[in-house]
Amino acid sequence: MKFSEGDQVLAKLPNSKDFEKARVVDIKGGKYKIQFKGGVEHTIPESDVKAQRVSRSRSRGRPPAAKPKSPAVTRKKSPARKSPARKKSPARTTTASQARKLSVRAARQAKVTLSRLDDPTDTSSDTDVTERSKSVLDDDYAPLQTRLKDNVRATRRSIRIAASASKAETEKKLYQLRGADRAASLPAERKNQYKVSPDGKSRGMSAQRDEDLLKVIAYDSETDVDVESDGSKSKKAKVDLSKPQEWGGWLGALFLSFALPLGSILLQMACGNEQCSQKLLRVPRLRDLKQWRNFISLEASLAYAGFIAFVSIISILPIGSTVDGQQSRSGKLQYRVNGIFTLILSSAIFGGCVYQGYDVVDFLLQKSLPLTVIGAIFGVFLAIILYIKGGKVPVSHLNMYGTTNSVIYNLWQGREVNPRFGNLDIKVIIFRTAIIGTTLIDLAAIVKIVKEAPVYDLDHLNLATLGVAGLQIFYSIDSLVYESVWMTSFEFMYEGTGYMLTVGYLVYPYLATLTTRFALFNKVNIPIYSFCIFTALFFAAFFVYRKCNNQKNEFRKNPFSSSLSHLETIPTKRGKRLIVSGFWGYVRHPNYLCDILMHIALAGFSYSLDILPAFLALQVVFLLCHRATRDNARCAKRYGYAWEQYCSRVKYMICKPIF
Repeated sequence: MKFSEGDQVLAKLPNSKDFEKARVVDIKGGKYKIQFKGGVEHTIPESDVKAQRVSRSRSRGRPPAAKPKSPAVTRKKSPARKSPARKKSPARTTTASQARKLSVRAARQAKVTLSRLDDPTDTSSDTDVTERSKSVLDDDYAPLQTRLKDNVRATRRSIRIAASASKAETEKKLYQLRGADRAASLPAERKNQYKVSPDGKSRGMSAQRDEDLLKVIAYDSETDVDVESDGSKSKKAKVDLSKPQEWGGWLGALFLSFALPLGSILLQMACGNEQCSQKLLRVPRLRDLKQWRNFISLEASLAYAGFIAFVSIISILPIGSTVDGQQSRSGKLQYRVNGIFTLILSSAIFGGCVYQGYDVVDFLLQKSLPLTVIGAIFGVFLAIILYIKGGKVPVSHLNMYGTTNSVIYNLWQGREVNPRFGNLDIKVIIFRTAIIGTTLIDLAAIVKIVKEAPVYDLDHLNLATLGVAGLQIFYSIDSLVYESVWMTSFEFMYEGTGYMLTVGYLVYPYLATLTTRFALFNKVNIPIYSFCIFTALFFAAFFVYRKCNNQKNEFRKNPFSSSLSHLETIPTKRGKRLIVSGFWGYVRHPNYLCDILMHIALAGFSYSLDILPAFLALQVVFLLCHRATRDNARCAKRYGYAWEQYCSRVKYMICKPIF
């Protein structure tokens, strides 16, 4: 072979006609493994490799100068000398002293031989190459030179180590800079970053133009070229997001828009007035509807409106830490994490009312029907307001799955993901309202048991009610303590805030406490061993649930953390990584599985086959399975081939080997 390992050569990149400066890394048969500028390596045939041209100070085609008589007066042919084949020109005439100076300079430079690129478009002189060749060489091989000492021969192992270290460092820097300059932050105190459009309207704090964002949101039905793993190109159709994609389209959204509030009201009709049984489930008769006061109560309306206002006011107070949400097209929104403070303050007010003798316990337990009705009404009005508001916000704030050509579907899904009125984030408010409302109803059930018990022992205390209410309060407290972790969930980051969430959250408190009120009104007696089994199942599932969510949250913040170094990951084209080991390597949504197990444990405290105490568990199973399916479809579009690799490693979404 012409060259050996470590030689500087000129080589052609694949599918290129130009030679570039490179280094021989390895020799395989009749081919060379070449390292080009930037550390890129290719194996190319010997015909595409040639030696670097040695730089010379004299011009080509000129005869060599006469042999000098003495080394001290070595001269070459000066450019000022007359060529026998050319006529003498005034521009070529120089003095003898100038000729001597030029010849001496050329003689000194002739002793230095450095390589240069044989580029036909290069018009620089040989002198320029000799003066800057060292800096060019350093720039071309900076990653390798920093790893190797001078005068040390590069080996294949040292080159591989240098290349892998350089790749890891580059990947880390790219992740740290990901999204740094894409969008500006959106806190209220940075209003000077707003950009005003020519028509005078504020377009928000997006760093992208609305026209560019429309290309992402308004997909068409044209085909797109995708590169497969083997390098071949295949055409796949883009998804037409102008048509409803989820929930059965606009017909499914229309059906659910009626089923959600009406189903919640029917369940409360079967569980109220000290009675709770599936036998009471029936469609209201005309005679029942005439007693409209059972459904609408001014007292309940004012109480629910005041509670929502109280949660909203506390949420915007400068109490608690401020965290940044995830990066979105419109930037990073900031959130005040004070949900646990709101819960403590609400519980203190509840305790004060009980201590002062106000009948707040019976109000919460007996007014379940009017409170659910008014919650559904508030949710519908809020969804309509947010729909109207979504038509006036910048494109960067829109939910791409809620910008279809169907008004019903857009209303159900929500036009915005995180709608705001000033500093008031609507999704955070309704989430806290649901969690704190559930806690207050559970506290009311516990107070009622304690008040009615003649003796505080296991025979007279309702263990089933105490167990399910206590565990549900624990679950609610955990949700608000780790509120910042919830802000990295699918529901918070990608789910639109529409009819589904506004109505669903505002009727949630009385749906979530069906098991508690069933055990309370029916005075369920549960054996102590069953109590221990269901409690152990709940805490076992909760431990894994919290571990999974915390690990996911930490990985999203810093995937290079030393505590996560044991996890296997798959890189994606978007710069993110997918975990394929540990809990997240068992199923794709281990947190969903644990959430389902916790609700099954809560339903078990009823010790009954009645549908009412099991309703919440069944609802959670349906919602999380459907959400996992939606998330899987969205991730397949978002990550492409990387998601296919991930699914081949982690085959089941929630429960192996069922689903």
